[in-house]
Amino acid sequence: MKFQRFFLVGALAFVCVSAFGCAEKRPDGFPELYPISIKILQEGKPLEGASVNLVAQDPQLVRWPAGGNTNADGVVELRTYGYEGAPAGTFKVLVMKTETLGEANSPEEAQRLMQEGKLGDFERFDLVDTRYRDQAQTPLSLEVKAGSNATQEFDVGAPIREPIRMPGS
Repeated sequence: MKFQRFFLVGALAFVCVSAFGCAEKRPDGFPELYPISIKILQEGKPLEGASVNLVAQDPQLVRWPAGGNTNADGVVELRTYGYEGAPAGTFKVLVMKTETLGEANSPEEAQRLMQEGKLGDFERFDLVDTRYRDQAQTPLSLEVKAGSNATQEFDVGAPIREPIRMPGS
C-alpha cells in the first residue's frame, strides 16, 4: 500500500513538473518568435551548408540574433537563441559559405590549428560574393510578420572562390 501511494505521488509530481515546470526560462525581454524559413540559391541551385544570419533594422531587436545553416535543399529554418522562429520585424539577410582545403577539414578545425600555432598547409575560401556577407552592402532584406510566414527565396548569384587571408599574412 505504501509503495502504491509513493508511486502515485511520484507520478502526480512528474505530471505536474512536465506540464508546468519544464519550460526553459527565456531571457528577460525575449520577443515573441514566428516560424519562418529561407531558401538560398546560388545561380538558381540550392546552396547547401551556407550560414544565414538576420541583422535587425530595429535597434530593440539587435540583441536577438536569428539565423541557421542551409540544408541540402538550400533551406534554413530560422532560430533565435536556439528557439524556433524569428521576431517580427525587418532584417537584412547575410549569407556566408566557406571552404577549407588541406590539413584542416573544417573552418573550426582550421581555427583550432591556428590557435595551437600549427598553421599547417590549408587554405580557406569564401564561396559567396562579399556583398551578401556585409550588412551595409547586402541587397537582401526580409520582413518577418506576426503569425505564419511563407518561405522566402533569395539567390546570391554566381559562385566565387575568394581566398580568405588571415591577419598578418
